[in-house]
Amino acid sequence: MKTRNTLVLLVLLGGLLAYLKWWDPKIEGTDAKNQKKSRPVQIDRDSVTSMTIRNSEGTLQFTKSAEGNWLLESPVKDRADSTAISMFFTSLEGLTMTPVPADKGGGLADYGLTKGEVSITLNGKNPVELLIGKETAIEGKVYLRVGGKDTAYVAGKDLRDQGAKGAKDWRDHRLGDLTATQVNKVRIRTAKGEFEIEKASNHWSLTKPFKGRADDQKVSDLISNATTPRIEDFVTDAKDLAAFGLNEPRATVTFHAEGVKDPVVLQIGNGRKIEKPADKKEGEKKEPETAAAPTHVYVTLSTREGVFTVPVAIESVLNTQPNDLRDQSIMRVQSDMVDRITLEAPGREKIILGRKGEEWVRKMDKQEDRPVNGGAANKLLADLTTMKVTRFVADVAGDLKQYGLDAPVATVTLSSYSTEGTPETKPGDRPLAKLIFGKFEGDAGYAKLDEEPFIVAVPTALFEEAWTDPLQWQELKVQELKAEDVASFEVTRAGQPTLTFDRDKDKKWKLAKGDGTVSPGAAESLVNTLANLRAVGWAGATKAAEQGLEKPNVTITFTLADKKTGKLTVGKNTPEETWNTTLDGKTGTFLLSKPDFDALNASLIEVPRPAATNGAPNTPPTPAAKPPVTVPAPLTAPGDPPAIPPKPKLIQSPPDEPKPKSKPKP
Repeated sequence: MKTRNTLVLLVLLGGLLAYLKWWDPKIEGTDAKNQKKSRPVQIDRDSVTSMTIRNSEGTLQFTKSAEGNWLLESPVKDRADSTAISMFFTSLEGLTMTPVPADKGGGLADYGLTKGEVSITLNGKNPVELLIGKETAIEGKVYLRVGGKDTAYVAGKDLRDQGAKGAKDWRDHRLGDLTATQVNKVRIRTAKGEFEIEKASNHWSLTKPFKGRADDQKVSDLISNATTPRIEDFVTDAKDLAAFGLNEPRATVTFHAEGVKDPVVLQIGNGRKIEKPADKKEGEKKEPETAAAPTHVYVTLSTREGVFTVPVAIESVLNTQPNDLRDQSIMRVQSDMVDRITLEAPGREKIILGRKGEEWVRKMDKQEDRPVNGGAANKLLADLTTMKVTRFVADVAGDLKQYGLDAPVATVTLSSYSTEGTPETKPGDRPLAKLIFGKFEGDAGYAKLDEEPFIVAVPTALFEEAWTDPLQWQELKVQELKAEDVASFEVTRAGQPTLTFDRDKDKKWKLAKGDGTVSPGAAESLVNTLANLRAVGWAGATKAAEQGLEKPNVTITFTLADKKTGKLTVGKNTPEETWNTTLDGKTGTFLLSKPDFDALNASLIEVPRPAATNGAPNTPPTPAAKPPVTVPAPLTAPGDPPAIPPKPKLIQSPPDEPKPKSKPKP
């Protein structure tokens, strides 16, 4: 019995749910009825294909294109303002109307609804005509009726205000509708000449009067400035183009766009002074138009009828010259595409730097890759791909000898590398850009890209980073030992006696000969620096006399626990406060930092202080109280000038991997 009752209840519940879902929504509630009553006309903008608005200004006709854009067909053909159209349909779709009470009296003529002061006809799936009449006694309200019906309604006047606008208010105030991404070719003709720019592979290039890379952002800005200024005024009587300076325009800009059959032509004519109310005080005499600086200019656009005035800023096109649009980057290459940097110079072996994960190595022929100064490689690549030219020297590379480019002092080639081929390419290097260096004078020198015809000047600093001496590319880690493996060392400083140190039974440092107390901190600092030598950079080949290595500042000879020996020689200092240094077993001279030099040159013997007497404080020792082993002061090589000359501007490597400034000339 209980089971049967449960089943009956479930059936009833199911029926109730079905009723609520399928039948109840069809029964209109009070709110729905009231809403339908206040909106006797339902309008959907997507279903409207054309419309006509009649008002005191005349009759305006609109059509909607296949793309969904509204066009003004009469009284002038033009693009309609999308914002004005959208606001108009928003008012139509939200229109609410209250019927005029039957006992109010008066006919359609009394309400201005016989023909309507403004009429709106919408054509499409559900055609409708709205006639808008006089204003009511209630502020902000007007009379309205639906075409073909005699019922008068009261509605807000927003729709009437929009329908009362003239053609000027419905026209698109943007001069053009092209975007920089659509345009693929631009030709500009002014009194100064004519030039062309074209886009290929998403980059702009100058094609006339010479060939060269163009700055993508500058070209995009030019297109935007020329096609999208806001129209201030639509000239109604535009038959006499000479009156606007458009029979012989000051500039003609032709745009070719992807997907657009005919080019879009912009012409710029005379200037015009448009005064705003605030520009002129009441009673002030108006000056002739030509006496004031123009605020706007007359223009025409081939895709639109009539003459327009736009802000005078569009005149920037008149002053644009080819060099203003040139890409001033030395080369147009993305650094993350580069896998190889090849450096070549007459009389030098070719240097190929290659990426290996996040590091750089030197690629060797039939030998293992060698680690290099990765910070210097990254900086060279960054400067090659981001540095700007100093100036454009010649648009056509005529006499290369004049610029030293007939016999380049060096070349740098950037390339990508692929281990697998494609139908178009073979495995291996694919050159991206090749920069040729010519003569250098002062802070700049001549250069050109192999694939481009023009010659530029580039900063000397860039050439100084393109090292063609393989020794300069050596890694900055010079020596890496365990400090505890250093068993003894001998220090010789210019003009000072040689000191020899070894470890005692407790592994602490002591003088092997002579008296004196060893400073443990100074000795450990020297040994740690010696065991973990790191260069600021490499000067290149060793030139003993020039680098002060024949008469060194400091010489340190050391012996390891396994009886192996080594020798560090520190020569002259440089204006950048680095020291020319060599290490036996390493080819070339590296540059030692000032902190490392100070650690190697610090006093290793402690200076005792005399004991205090009668409660008197300790006082510094007198000259007579000096210990047998004197404390040498930091030294420079004999014959060095007393003062360091002013520092020249440095080409710095990244802080973690610095590099030397100077570069031997080939």
